[in-house]
Amino acid sequence: MKKHYGKETARALENFGSGFIGRDLIRAYGEVKKSCIYSIQDSEAPFDRDVFRCIVQAADEVIEGSLDHDFPLPLEQGGAGTSINMNINEVISNRAMELFFKKTGEKIKIDPISDINSHQSTNDTFPTALTVMLYRHLCEAESLVIKLQEVLISGERKYGGILMAGRTEMQDALPITLGQVFSSWAGPIERDRWRFNKLKERIRLTALGGTAIGTCFSAPRDYIFLAEKYLREFTGLPLSRSQNLTDEISNQDKWSELASGYGIFAGNIFKMTGDLLIYSSSMTGEILHPELQYGSTIMAAKTNPVILEFSRGLSLNIESASARIMEFSKNGQLQLNPFLPFIAASFIEIHDWIKKIVSSLIESFFPLMTLDNGRIERNLVRSNVLLNTLLPALGYYRIKELYHAIDKKSPGSMEEYKALVKELTGLRAEEIDKLFDPLHSAAPGRS
Repeated sequence: MKKHYGKETARALENFGSGFIGRDLIRAYGEVKKSCIYSIQDSEAPFDRDVFRCIVQAADEVIEGSLDHDFPLPLEQGGAGTSINMNINEVISNRAMELFFKKTGEKIKIDPISDINSHQSTNDTFPTALTVMLYRHLCEAESLVIKLQEVLISGERKYGGILMAGRTEMQDALPITLGQVFSSWAGPIERDRWRFNKLKERIRLTALGGTAIGTCFSAPRDYIFLAEKYLREFTGLPLSRSQNLTDEISNQDKWSELASGYGIFAGNIFKMTGDLLIYSSSMTGEILHPELQYGSTIMAAKTNPVILEFSRGLSLNIESASARIMEFSKNGQLQLNPFLPFIAASFIEIHDWIKKIVSSLIESFFPLMTLDNGRIERNLVRSNVLLNTLLPALGYYRIKELYHAIDKKSPGSMEEYKALVKELTGLRAEEIDKLFDPLHSAAPGRS
């Protein structure tokens, strides 16, 4: 397969080794270059019509992915992304010259620097491409979080009538419905949803037109405004050029903020799956993890909580990558942060991990999980948390006395428990039924 990159990309390969920039970033960078090429042509008209069409077609091929084999560099590199910018410039220029020759039979020189990179710098085009990619990633992450929230809300409704033992500090405490447990998981995921939505506004500013250090050196005013217009048109995103371009190029705290949002989401997933790990453990056994594969190569009668462990491991990966992004973001010097390619690599990993976490939970765990209703009831009655619901009728100290008396009897079902309470307290059966009803025992008190 013919290679369209040139000597600068080859030199970067020698310095950094081979890799892949990533489809999403290649697409975004192609859109940035296309926006710049249209702006140059509109403001200055340096290209003949056929040459311009060939350059645009080459940029479109970069965007669509047919030239992905021409981007062999890793994102982990020095130079703040200059090698990637040159890679894009060389591919577009060489492919455009090839297209022109095929159409006309004539050879023409299209220079990767003076033509394709005109009025641009790595320092404004790379962060702009990064913004385009990460805005799309954030929109996708928001959509995934909404789906997860909907699954949890569905569980809240579905399990609203199942009373179980609520626990604090790993000890039985008060009755709670499984629906309320699902509601407690849906709450932070709802906040993640709105947090992601707000972050879109925070990261939509671009550096395009600022050139090397945000002073717009060598970039005509008409070109700068046109580049912003075309970028919105070609990406379909509500992007806006920053009104403080020296800040936009020098400081990368917006990526720390985005990374923090992803890290918080990962922490919420870790907490929820940690709860589920306890509920599905042999010690509790109230929720049954789906048997998706062998649990052991020696213990045949065993199911491993593979989806929960998978989600928790990826959550820790996200938290680590988020912390790493914050370190990269704060370690710029003066007018530039050289670590943007490393930031891009970390965000690409995070995006992949978020997709895997949410997909595994909403496809392989929640729809397939089952309940051990007998275990839920036995745990409830053996825990004596139901006694605490009698507090308004009997008082704190009387409950203390009953706790030890009932504990010695070890009732095995709700009916046995109710009969024992009736025997020891003198409460009528109707009163006990009412006090133990989920609408009473797991709800605010009534006057």
